[in-house]
Amino acid sequence: MFLPTLICILSSAIVDPPEGSVPAAEKTTPSCCEPGAVRARAVSASIVGEQSQETKGEATAPIAPDVEKVLDLVDRQSALFRNYRGRISMETYDDLADETERRFGRVWLVAPESDNPATRQAAVVFDRLVESSGRIREKTEHWVYREGILSDYDHEAKRLVRRRILDPDEKRDPLRLGEGPIPIPIGQRKEDIVAAFEVSLAGPVPERLARRQEGVVGIRLVPRNGTRMARDEDMASIDYWVRSGDGEPVAIEVIEKDRDRVAIRFFESAFNEAFGDEAERWLIAPEVDPETWRIQDQ
Repeated sequence: MFLPTLICILSSAIVDPPEGSVPAAEKTTPSCCEPGAVRARAVSASIVGEQSQETKGEATAPIAPDVEKVLDLVDRQSALFRNYRGRISMETYDDLADETERRFGRVWLVAPESDNPATRQAAVVFDRLVESSGRIREKTEHWVYREGILSDYDHEAKRLVRRRILDPDEKRDPLRLGEGPIPIPIGQRKEDIVAAFEVSLAGPVPERLARRQEGVVGIRLVPRNGTRMARDEDMASIDYWVRSGDGEPVAIEVIEKDRDRVAIRFFESAFNEAFGDEAERWLIAPEVDPETWRIQDQ
């Protein structure tokens, strides 16, 4: 399985309204870039499923001190977040076939201006694929989110799929962790995480996701009962590891109920630095030649 998120891209989250407060047609977020259930969750940035009437007003259990320390690290890093760039590797595991694929690429995130999620921009580019057989090949896959539209460019197949996932007058954030196309949990706020998930300590970061475990801490997120995420999504849990000194992201792993999984490793991370020409190239959703590309608008 493969998720089409990394624009699970994700900056600070906005909690959806309680169920019943808006018509279902207005609050449905389309799956992004099928195929693959896991693939349809992740970037950019981003984290909160709405609380239903079942959980509204329900008291939450106290947060353990060691868990709160990690949440505070994430929150402090998020409070300063304006933009992000880094390199990533993404591992997708299909439990039924017992096959793993790995992709390598780059990501750029731009935080929204004020409280308007429509101003967010994000781009994810994969340029190298390691197939389950071990074969390595060059393959460019490009996702860009801007002005409420998620564009999926498959340069090999010459196919472009554009999906409007946010209307211009909407204030919700469609790039929540667990729902966006690729899980990039950057820019998440503590109160939103706690509202949407049961939070506990994660185990040590696996060696395949970090060469050194020293100085890395993590939290495990499980969707709260009664939320739309718990009811409708295939996600069972999310483990997120950060550096204990400054909250810099190290890795994230999304586990599906069918035991498929997607893991992202972050490296060469840079926060709040000026982007270069390469970033501008990928952050713009380029037009393509309709004579040679197959274009779908959804």
